[in-house]
Amino acid sequence: MKPTFRATVAFLLCIGVAQGAWTAPAKPPVKGAVEIEVQNAVFHVMDGVMLSVIRLDAWMVPKPGQMVTLDQKNSFVMQIVSGETRLKASDMSALMNQYLLPHAKAPIKNMAVSFEGNSILIKGQLQKGIPVPFEAKGTVTLADESDIRVHLTEMKAAGVLKKGLLDFLGIKLENVAQPGKESRFHIEGNDIILPIAALFPPPRISGKVTSVRIEGDSLVQVFGPPDAKMKPPPTPAKNYVYFRGGRMRFGKLTMEDVDLELVDQDQSNAFDFSLDHYYDQLTAGYSKTLPSMGLVVHMPDYATVAKKPDAAASGEAKK
Repeated sequence: MKPTFRATVAFLLCIGVAQGAWTAPAKPPVKGAVEIEVQNAVFHVMDGVMLSVIRLDAWMVPKPGQMVTLDQKNSFVMQIVSGETRLKASDMSALMNQYLLPHAKAPIKNMAVSFEGNSILIKGQLQKGIPVPFEAKGTVTLADESDIRVHLTEMKAAGVLKKGLLDFLGIKLENVAQPGKESRFHIEGNDIILPIAALFPPPRISGKVTSVRIEGDSLVQVFGPPDAKMKPPPTPAKNYVYFRGGRMRFGKLTMEDVDLELVDQDQSNAFDFSLDHYYDQLTAGYSKTLPSMGLVVHMPDYATVAKKPDAAASGEAKK
C-alpha cells in the first residue's frame, strides 16, 4: 500500500469517517449493512468470467455475527435494490463449465452457449459411457422474481431429434439437483431453472428480478424498477464503485460509517474491477481525502495490473 494511502486511512480510522453532505440512504436492512452503488463496471465474478454492471444499487448485508469484509466474500449477501447486469454468451459458457455444472454434478461437459435473436443455443456433451454430442434451442424468461427459466423448444442428441429433456438425459431429476436445497439449477419438464441466488460464486446475491432478455451477445437482467435513479457519488464520475454507511473491513483496515469511492482512472471504458484481486488495484492507484472526510481512491483497470505468467518460468516449463 502506498504511504499516502496508508497514512490517510490511518487518520480516518483514528477519528472515524464523518457523514458526507449527501442525502442519507434508506434505512439499512440490518445494523452494519453497507450500501454499494456501481455504475458502468465489469466485475470479475471469478477468474475468466466477467459480468457487466450497467448500474447497481444494493446493500451488502453482513451475515449474523460477522462484518462486511471484502477479503471474505462469504461474510455478506448482496441484497439488490435495483440494477441492470449483462452476461455475455462466452462468459455464460465459462460459468456453466467452471462453476454450475461441476457443483451440480451434472453429466454434461463442454457446454457452449450462444444467442441468436431472442433464442439461446446450447451445445455440449453428455457423458454416458462415451461422450454424446447434443444441441438445443430455447427461450429465456422469468420463472418468478428470483429464478430464470430456459425453455427448450428443440433438442438433438447425436443428430437425432429428442422429445423431452429428461428422456434425453436418461437420468433422474435428483441426480441433477437436490430439491429443497440450494441447488445450482434444476429441471422441470423441458425447462432449466436457474436460481439467481446460486448462479454465481460468492458473494451470494438476492433481489427481485423484474425482467430478463437477450440483447445482442448478452443476457440482460433487470432488478427492481427499470427507471431507478442513482444517487450521485461525492466525486462525479462515469465509472465507479461507491460504498456508503455501515461498517466494512478490507485488508487490516476497518472503516466506520463508510464513505469510500473507487473511481476508474480510465473513464473512456467500463471500470474493470476484481473483488478477488482488488488489493492489486488499490495499491496501484492513489487516494484523496475529501472535505467531508470521505475517501476517494483512483484505481487502474484490473487488466492493467493483473499478474501475468513469468516468461522465464514458462520457457522452463516448455523444455
